[in-house]
Amino acid sequence: MSLYWPEANLALDIIDDPGRSPFDREAHPDATVLSVTCAQIRDPEALDELSRVIACHLGADLPPETPTFRAKRRALHRSLFGDASR
Repeated sequence: MSLYWPEANLALDIIDDPGRSPFDREAHPDATVLSVTCAQIRDPEALDELSRVIACHLGADLPPETPTFRAKRRALHRSLFGDASR
């Protein structure tokens, strides 16, 4: 799978997704392409770092890192991916 933000000319290419359609680099030769694996997305810390990188490229501000925000983010991650420690 690939995601593309045309306003930032940024693509996220999930390189080991079984349903992957690789990002079309020929159509967007100047795009910044971030390549990640499914394991990186399932790992809460790796996903947090990826979120920061994407936000930076998009010029977006992430919410402040508070204990409440981190707890809610971890709860959402668990609901989407299950327990990452397994």
